Amino acid sequence: MGGVILLRNVKQRGFTLIELMVALVVLGILLSIGIPSFNSIIESTNLRSVTHSLNSATQLARSEALDRRNEDVAVCRANGAFSACSFGADWSSGWVVVALTGADLETNTDVEVIRVWEAVDITVSGAANGFVFNGSGRAPTNGDLQIQNNTESRCLRVNGSGRAAVVEGGC
Repeated sequence: MGGVILLRNVKQRGFTLIELMVALVVLGILLSIGIPSFNSIIESTNLRSVTHSLNSATQLARSEALDRRNEDVAVCRANGAFSACSFGADWSSGWVVVALTGADLETNTDVEVIRVWEAVDITVSGAANGFVFNGSGRAPTNGDLQIQNNTESRCLRVNGSGRAAVVEGGC
């Protein structure tokens, strides 16, 4: 017999092209259903995180004014250098907690920066003059901050006693 080799019953292993395409279509359908709901979870988590950060900032400012410094401490929208306050209603570019050592919250030499929060990618608006807490922990003026994304909103409300409260559904 001259050099002919016969192969019998050799099984191929792996997927056929059709099986692979069906699996990819099924995966695509599952992802198209799951990703939008996952995005809403991420947005909701981001909203809660920003709300918590703003609430923490107000609590820090009040605590610094009342317990540590016995002088005016403010939480306010940050200027471009994060070195003082910049009055305005859009807080999305970041905020700071500062101790007032002079006469003006907008002047770098009149404040001591205690803590900085960087810009956020959701809308934060309101309380154009920030929240100032005096040495007794009180806030001379009431104010609200509206925190919102595409689907939800929350309100951070500071009253005259200096207490901050988060309200679901906005201001």
